[in-house]
Amino acid sequence: MSKNSFISLELERLNLCTTVNKIKTLSGGCISQAACYSTNKGDYFVKSNSDSKANEWFIAESLALNRFNEAVPGFAPKPIHHSTKGQETAYIITDYIQMNNSMKSNAQKELGRLLSILHASTIPEQNQFGFDVTSWCGTIELNNSWSSNWAQFWKTQRLEPLLKQVRGQSSDVDRLGSLLCSRIEHWLGEDAIGQLQPSLLHGDLWYNNWAVYANDSHRPVIFDPASYYGHYEAEFGIMNMFGGFTRDCFDSYYDTLLNNTSLKPTTNECKEERLVIYESYHHLNHYAMFGDGYGSGFVNLLERIL
Repeated sequence: MSKNSFISLELERLNLCTTVNKIKTLSGGCISQAACYSTNKGDYFVKSNSDSKANEWFIAESLALNRFNEAVPGFAPKPIHHSTKGQETAYIITDYIQMNNSMKSNAQKELGRLLSILHASTIPEQNQFGFDVTSWCGTIELNNSWSSNWAQFWKTQRLEPLLKQVRGQSSDVDRLGSLLCSRIEHWLGEDAIGQLQPSLLHGDLWYNNWAVYANDSHRPVIFDPASYYGHYEAEFGIMNMFGGFTRDCFDSYYDTLLNNTSLKPTTNECKEERLVIYESYHHLNHYAMFGDGYGSGFVNLLERIL
């Protein structure tokens, strides 16, 4: 049975429709397949994958999208259903939002405002760093076990697993990665940045993981998360890595954070170093997935602070 036929039957089995009228393949993802299924009961977005781990990806994605919508309604697609273990193809179904990439100044400002509200309005019951389930940044598994210590979380659950994965491929990556881990308390420890409130992060917010509603060019929408609860500044790592976010976005973020939320801003002391650390992580993550030039990006960043 073809994947499209399987998904069509699933939509019918779930009573989401009785007839699939049209299937439109969508672009934008390099890992999973995406399509819009137009049915007699409306349109649905479906992302699918046959990887053995894909069902875990979509469980985490569904939970994250649901949390986004609880905190900021409409800021992300609404999850409807995801596959269960053992099905021949893993998938996630969400509502279908027509989007475009006309990201003008007002859209950037609104993205910053809503992102700040998201970070400030969601605190896990444990009041710790981590997530309810394992999540994934690309194909890299994220250890989201709950931790009360942010510096140790970043060291042992983000940096060290990646450094272990790429060990031996670059002496500079190995050396600087080890040095960073040995000094992480200096920048991320409680003595350096105080007590942090865990914020719900998108986790992989590069410029291709947000857009605007096609019927409202000032209204942003975020998707394809790699979510966990962490220090809000960690969100900016991949935003800075690939660019595409203007000063309007960041100014609006901090204006909202300071004036319209209860989230306590982190000290500005050593802020630039923290942003380097958070960005370097994403270079390391991409190095683990794709190799090539991402290792040099990790090295170049860390040589600024080590």
